[in-house]
Amino acid sequence: MEAKDFAYEIVPSARLQALSAAVPFAGAAHQKQLAVLVKLLEIQEICRHYDTSVPQKTQLDAASRQKMIQAIIPHVSEKKQGSLKAMAQFMEMQELFTNFENIKELSEWM
Repeated sequence: MEAKDFAYEIVPSARLQALSAAVPFAGAAHQKQLAVLVKLLEIQEICRHYDTSVPQKTQLDAASRQKMIQAIIPHVSEKKQGSLKAMAQFMEMQELFTNFENIKELSEWM
């Protein structure tokens, strides 16, 4: 799953868009409550989307972990970027080693 496929890409319902558009026109005393209501309804829609549309994974595969790390890197400090890059390289080497071991076992079996 690409990083751009997450919750912020979910298009809100027409009802929610209409309610959100009305917030600036509500009386000053009600804008805050209406804005909070809109956000709560957005969260409810996101939860509903993930409950019904997104397959649940119990554990990420190696490629997904790599993509996750690559998606996180631009959003952390340079020091943490270095750590994440090192982690990604380690995971890649670990995957190569596992593949090598599998090939070795297969060749011994033949």
